[in-house]
Amino acid sequence: MFAKIYQNVQVPALSHSGARPRLSLTSDILSYRHCSYQYGHFAHDGFVPAQSAQAFFGTVVHQVLDRCHRHFAGMSPGVPKGTLPTDTDIEGFFNEVRTALKSHGIRAVSESVAVRALEIIRFFNAVEGPTLYPLIHDTEFRLEQDRADYVLRGVVDVLVDRPGTIGTASTREIWDYKGSRRPAATDMEMQEYEWQMCVYAELYKARSGAYPSKAVLYFLNELSEDNVKSGKRPARAVHEVVFTPQRVQDALTRFHQTAMEIIQCASTSTWPLPGAKPKEETCNICDLRWRCPKASVPRRMPFA
Repeated sequence: MFAKIYQNVQVPALSHSGARPRLSLTSDILSYRHCSYQYGHFAHDGFVPAQSAQAFFGTVVHQVLDRCHRHFAGMSPGVPKGTLPTDTDIEGFFNEVRTALKSHGIRAVSESVAVRALEIIRFFNAVEGPTLYPLIHDTEFRLEQDRADYVLRGVVDVLVDRPGTIGTASTREIWDYKGSRRPAATDMEMQEYEWQMCVYAELYKARSGAYPSKAVLYFLNELSEDNVKSGKRPARAVHEVVFTPQRVQDALTRFHQTAMEIIQCASTSTWPLPGAKPKEETCNICDLRWRCPKASVPRRMPFA
């Protein structure tokens, strides 16, 4: 009976919505460029890595510094605007962030890693806090641009007003914090960081109507106790990225090619080995290192 009722009913085939993937400049584009094989298994397919040292260090530094900026801006309960965080405040922020990350399965691979992360945040606060914090216009400034096949996203760590100027879109600087030491100028990692800032400048223009006056990379792991004593930042900590229309276009082209590779790989669930051997620290924290022909990692604990 029911078969006769429904025998002429035609159910249309499901169609895809055509939604474009959202790709982050750092967690997608740069991660894929560092190691396409690792990115495909962990960032895209959702496998949880046993070691999350890189994710812990970078994330804890960024999130604690964001709390420091908000503290200075008077956004912490009971704290007057213009109050520098103390070492005790920073330790409290650090423990909050560390606990939150732990709930997501992201832990420091050793206590020494956590100690170093807290140390460089304290160094940064002591050296840069008095002069940089008053110039910060905004933090975690989100950028987004629609492309034909995907949506490109990024987050600028801080927008900085230049001293002695009235802050406008064209006079502000975009700063990005890196928890690492500064790579050599010839290192591909430095080249990719510069491309990242060129693309940020373009996305900033799309949102704000003008290019920023400057793009700055800050490498926090260049800081030491000596800088705290002198109150001066080391020259290697800061790198200004020069962006021209040609460099911006070149960066957009390179990252677009990477984005299309990611989309193609995702459509076939096939993630190739990287063309060149990744950096040792990338392989050290990878659970796939034992069977990866690119890694050449000896059978040992990845961290001592």
